[in-house]
Amino acid sequence: MNRTSMSLALIAALCFAGAAAAQPQPSAEEIQKMLAATKPSAEHQELAALAGRWTQDITYSMGGAPMKATGSVTNRMILGGRFLMSEGSSVNPPGWGFGEGAVEVLNILGFDRRTQEFTIVGYDTMGTYYVTAAGKKHDPRTIVMSGETLDETPGSKESRQYDFVLKTIDADTYQIDINFKFPGQPDMTVVSITYRRAK
Repeated sequence: MNRTSMSLALIAALCFAGAAAAQPQPSAEEIQKMLAATKPSAEHQELAALAGRWTQDITYSMGGAPMKATGSVTNRMILGGRFLMSEGSSVNPPGWGFGEGAVEVLNILGFDRRTQEFTIVGYDTMGTYYVTAAGKKHDPRTIVMSGETLDETPGSKESRQYDFVLKTIDADTYQIDINFKFPGQPDMTVVSITYRRAK
């Protein structure tokens, strides 16, 4: 490094240090508030109510006759009660056009205290990508999380919008619908899953 470069680096370092020193230090009360915001909230307790083992009744609607499948999932809270991890699998229905065998699914649900939104990140064996969505409660039992992803075709620049709709029926039953959005058309429910607590 030549002398000019060294001088510029030293000036930049001194400016950064000066700016950092000029920042007011947070008070003990402010630190406590910041720490409190990192803890699970009442919304996380709502997600925790879905922990356990569940059976699945699945309906796929891809434009033709609906296809039925069954499966099971295990839900558990992770990272100190901040997220609900849902792992499951289902058997492909007869006539399924996406290969034989089981579909494995991993979903992670949470609640972002910064945005006050519920969140989901989803992975499955029907693709090599993930999907995300975020949203709020529409009523005391229904959470609608919206997202967008690229079309499945490799190299495609087209995107697809969707809603994950999670509805609590009762303590032992809940439902997730995945609704695709098409311009100028009603939303289409492509997957509807009813979860029942395993006995």
